[in-house]
Amino acid sequence: MSRQGRFFQKAELDSDWPFQFLVVIVGMVLAMVEGGLALWPVFYGATPMLSLIFLYWIALHHEKYVLLVTGFLIGLTSDILFSDLLGGRSTAYIVMLFAMNWRRQKLLQGDFRDIWVEFGITVFGVVLFQLVVFSTLNLAIPALTPVIFQIGVTMILFPIGYVVLSAIYFAFNKIRLST
Repeated sequence: MSRQGRFFQKAELDSDWPFQFLVVIVGMVLAMVEGGLALWPVFYGATPMLSLIFLYWIALHHEKYVLLVTGFLIGLTSDILFSDLLGGRSTAYIVMLFAMNWRRQKLLQGDFRDIWVEFGITVFGVVLFQLVVFSTLNLAIPALTPVIFQIGVTMILFPIGYVVLSAIYFAFNKIRLST
């Protein structure tokens, strides 16, 4: 019996699919955590966008693990959980991923302040997009105080999330290199 054909070829062990799938799952779980935070009286009506912080960090430092469908699925999960316009946050996340592909090299060469300012512009753009779409479809402008609170809390949590995600990455990388 000869061992030829596609069934006897070596397996591709360096595939990015498991990590891309894991990014989608973690992003969806973070969207669910956002939904859980919405039950707290402090965050009622305006939860911090933890999934956006995660998606921004992963798109900045590990672009090969982020596909456009990743932003779509994470945004769709948020849309369903928060009873938003279906596809509103998904579209904003996809546009954010396009912008990250365009600005990544400049951000990686700068310091953290540049990354934080760019993230602030991203958060403002995502919220503004949702606000414009909601206002256009409902012919009413919602209260702006919760929107400003959401932007502010997300901006405050970004450095904490950035450091936590970087620490987790470096810990896993150290474990991987030691084995």
